Formats: sequence, structure tokens, C-alpha cells
Amino acid sequence: MTSTHRYIPNTPTDRKTILDACGVDSFEELIQGGIPENIRFRSKLFGGRLQMSEFEIERTIRSYFLNARAPSNGISFLGSGSYDRFCPSHVNQLTLRGEFLTAYTPYQPENSQGTLQALFEFQTMVAEIFGMEVATASHYDGATALAEAVLLAKRVNKNGNTVFVSAGVHPEYLEVCRTYLSAQSISLRILPVDAHGQTTLPKSASPQDKPLALVVQSPNVFGVVEDLESVAHCAKSHGAISIVSVTDPVAMGLYEAPGSYGIDIVTGEGQGLGLPQSFGGPYLGLFCARKEFVRQLPGRLCGETTDARGKRSFTLTLSTREQHIRRDKATSNICTNQNLCALWATIWLASFGAEGFRELAQQNHAKTLYLRNRLETLPHLKLRHGHAPVFNEFTIDLKNGTAADFSSYAAEQNIAPGVPLSRWQPSDTSGLVICVTEKRTRAEMDQLFQCFANWKGSGHA
Repeated sequence: MTSTHRYIPNTPTDRKTILDACGVDSFEELIQGGIPENIRFRSKLFGGRLQMSEFEIERTIRSYFLNARAPSNGISFLGSGSYDRFCPSHVNQLTLRGEFLTAYTPYQPENSQGTLQALFEFQTMVAEIFGMEVATASHYDGATALAEAVLLAKRVNKNGNTVFVSAGVHPEYLEVCRTYLSAQSISLRILPVDAHGQTTLPKSASPQDKPLALVVQSPNVFGVVEDLESVAHCAKSHGAISIVSVTDPVAMGLYEAPGSYGIDIVTGEGQGLGLPQSFGGPYLGLFCARKEFVRQLPGRLCGETTDARGKRSFTLTLSTREQHIRRDKATSNICTNQNLCALWATIWLASFGAEGFRELAQQNHAKTLYLRNRLETLPHLKLRHGHAPVFNEFTIDLKNGTAADFSSYAAEQNIAPGVPLSRWQPSDTSGLVICVTEKRTRAEMDQLFQCFANWKGSGHA
């Protein structure tokens, strides 16, 4: 059997035996009259290419089922905390194995070694990605993880009741924080971003406005990467706890981890680790901190130990919710973790490995710069923050109409061009946040470019 037929199980001898049994001389003769000529597939499968990635094969096969009457799924350049990321098919199959699906909260370690080990591996990977000393076994999502981080800061820092929060933090995360802190006598002070899209850090603070924590997001809601070294230094100089939120952990494959700058707490959204977007959830909250805060961590933490026979084993080491201990001593009322989502992310990360993770980040970044550089040439568009450092998102301003109107225009061409900033700030009508992941092809990016080029402004028919 030749190399071009290595995926076909029947050898030429096998095929001749089958055809002889059917009383015909060829496959063409076998299907003659049974399959109409006009619907037969005559082209070479996959265009004659013998080497294709799983994603390319999936995309190509899907295109075979689409015709002029069948609409495609559209092209998405949406981001802002939820990312259209490729996930190998085996991740779903392994995650859905019955051993994992039927396992509930691992209160009995002797019966839950596989689940506990998976969570231990998850914690290890998350801690390595963010460059931190300790990570929890996951939280509900990135927004609640950030709110819990502020509450942790309040427990360990008694120096103030004000939290400095960057305007670059996702507005929905900020709303969750306000809800959590509403009964805590903690006030929020919003720090503006400068012309380069980075947070304007306070140089001084009055005794009445002394911050207990400094919160930034990187890359922030505008797509700009923050100067975390300056953030850590500023927080330390004010006696505040430094907190960084990361909505797409894949960015850590390209940029230095927050822990390398001395950040105290890092939270994030794990959806970007291969989880489906699923119309907004369930997602996966990530939480890391310095080791000295380990007994103040919310949620739970799985640890490694040895059993009575001296063999390596795993156990639920810390679980700080109110059902387990005295209510006044509980650090969180979180009742569970995102176990299945954490398992999914763990298998996804293990599948890519360190080199694959880095390559994925590089692809996101390179494609983003390609589209940003192309759009910059259009006279009716402006890069809001110039060539500020970004990962896979950036913000543009439309000079000839609103971002919401353009989004409606692009939707008619089956393109979701990005997230209008007016969604959260009604007065910001021109801003559009565009996201480019590894799944976007050059042809799709060129299609978005052409859509912008054809745009004549609000009221365009």
C-alpha cells in the first residue's frame, strides 16, 4: 500500500476480493446508477494535501457540507474575556470519561486519587504559568476570583479601606467586585489609563485614601499589556497588596509572568485554556498567591503526601469554606470548584506542552499585529493606543460612525468584528476592541479589512 493510501484500511488485493464478490470490475462500476453523477465528489480530498493539522482537517471537512444555501458559522473577532480557541478533539473525549464525570467533591481521598491528582496537576500548571508559589484548585470564573483576591488583601492588610483599581480592568469584573465589597466598608478608586493604554499609577496618597490593594488587568480590557514592574513597585511603596487579573492566560506564553515582578496575587479566567465559549459559561476561575498567604486563600487546595505504605498520594489539604469551619473564621463561602473545567484545562495544557503553549501565544500575537498593521492604513480608522504592546487584542476608533453601527453592518456579512466599548460606557461610541486568535486565517482577516474598507459611515446601507 502506498503512502498516499495509508489511512485506507483495504489493500488493492482486499479491494479486488470485494469487487469480485460483488460481480463488478471496478468501484466506478459498483456505484454506477446508485449515486447520481451530479453529486459525486470529484476533487481531490483536502485539495491533494497529505499533511494537515487537525484544525485544518476539521475546517476543510466542514466546508464540504456547506453550499450556497447553507450559511457558515461566521467569523468571530470577539474577545474581551471569552476567546475562540482551538481545542484538540481528544481533550473532550478524555474529560468525558465516566471516571471523571461521576466523581464529585473529593472529600474521601482514598476514593478520589485520580480526581485529586488531576487537581494537583492543575494547580502546578497554573502556578508555573503565572510564576507564583501557590495556586488553588479553581474558582467559578475570573470575575469572582478577582473579587476574592480583594477580600484576601483586606484580610492580610489592615492599613486602609480603599482599593485602587485600574480603568483597564474588565467592567464586568469591576461590577462583581463592587457587589462583593458592598458589605465590607471597602471603597474603590478608579485609576485612569494614559494615551498609551496603560494605568496611570498614583505617586502619592493621603492618609485617608491609603490603599489596601492595587488592582490592574494585563493585558487590559483595551488589549494593552501593563507595566507590571511599575505596578509592583507602586503597590509596595504604598504598603498595598498588588493584584493582577489575566483574562487570557495564553498571553503568559509570550510575556513575563506576573510573579517574576513580585506581584502578590494573580487571578485569571481559564476559558482561554481550550474551554468552549458556551454562550458565557461555565468558565474557570484561576487564583494564585504568595506562599505566605496560603492559609488565607479562598476555595480549596489539593496537596501531595504519602500514604500509610509510603506511596505518593494526594489529599484535600485546605478547604476554607464556612461549612467546614466556624463561620467567623471562614475565608470564603465558595461551596465548590470548577473541577470538570479544571480537568479540561489540565488535559489541554498537557497536550500542548511548554513549547506548544509558547508557539500558540506567538501565533496569536503575530496574527494580531498583521491585522492591526493593515487596519492602520485605512484613513477612517485610528489605533486608539498607537503601537502599545498587545497580545491578541487591540482597540480602534472609527472616525466615520459608531462601533455599534459598524458591528451591525459587519454582521450582515456574517462577521462579528469585535466588541464595541459602548457596551459598558455609552459615551464611548467610536471604540471597538478586536481580538485575533490562532483560529483566524489570513483570508478571514483580509475579509474583515475589506469590510472596514467598504464602510461608509453610520447610515451605510
